[in-house]
Amino acid sequence: MLRAGTWLTLVALLAFGCGRQAIDGTAMGTTYAVQAACPEPLANLPVAATLADVEGRMSTWDDASELSRFNRAAVGEPVAVSVPLFTVVEAATRLAAQTDGALDPTVAPLVAVWGFGAHAQAEPPTPADIRVARHQVAYQRLALQPRPPTLTKLAPLTLDLSAVAKGYAVDRVADVLAAAGCGSYLAELGGELRVAGNGPGGRPWRIGVESPSGGAPLATLAIREGAIATAGNYRQTRRLGEREVSHVIDPRSGQPTAHGLASVTVAAATALAADGYATALLVLGQKDGMAFAEREGLAAVFVAPAGDGFNVRETAAAAGYLAN
Repeated sequence: MLRAGTWLTLVALLAFGCGRQAIDGTAMGTTYAVQAACPEPLANLPVAATLADVEGRMSTWDDASELSRFNRAAVGEPVAVSVPLFTVVEAATRLAAQTDGALDPTVAPLVAVWGFGAHAQAEPPTPADIRVARHQVAYQRLALQPRPPTLTKLAPLTLDLSAVAKGYAVDRVADVLAAAGCGSYLAELGGELRVAGNGPGGRPWRIGVESPSGGAPLATLAIREGAIATAGNYRQTRRLGEREVSHVIDPRSGQPTAHGLASVTVAAATALAADGYATALLVLGQKDGMAFAEREGLAAVFVAPAGDGFNVRETAAAAGYLAN
């Protein structure tokens, strides 16, 4: 299965609408749910098969996946890959360049030494472990050729697409629903979602941003078309002696993020983009992440601990999504 490198924290605020159908299940190491108004039975559409296809290509937990086979390839060996895998790798490297490496699809060695992911190291990392892992993290050492789609390692590296693969999978499910003529839908996988059309009652879909401490959502976003994803620092941690470390690793420093930011939610046209940007902004932290998001015109909501509660800040582009 594909385990996510970022754990997403969205709660859909909706009631099951008249004339809508719903299905749910498990895929990619998490759960999925779809609610849609379609001209044919939703259960007949290849939703589960689409998710299984993405998992079979991009899982780091499955040694037989297409991504795992590439990770075993030798340095300098051109590897022909599928269009879906190439698309996601290309998107991840583009985000890596745009964020100066805050999101880096070659971060796998660092994730492992800190005790997370498919190849987690059981013992706490030594300084030497971290130095060796950092030396293997550099998206610039991956060569991409689009025609035919080919990936080549220019130096030892290991790809991990957890920060974008779930988003891509949600987008592919949305493609299935749109092709079937579903007039409105919400497709969600592990908290990441994509919507189209009206929500229940003819209103926009209402999506709550989860509070890290539980209880009522900290904010509610209203959206008719597009995607929302959240990256959170608090869902998956590991205790190393007196230190509680996050699974979100900064590829630039080689260390787990420790700037106090709890989560970042991003609204974007696609779930792949929302997924990747949410992770990158979480790594950047509130000050640098907010500056980056404002500069790039991203709709983002930042949640940080503040006393006994949380401080919620949004970018200018996110203000149009906030529901009363």
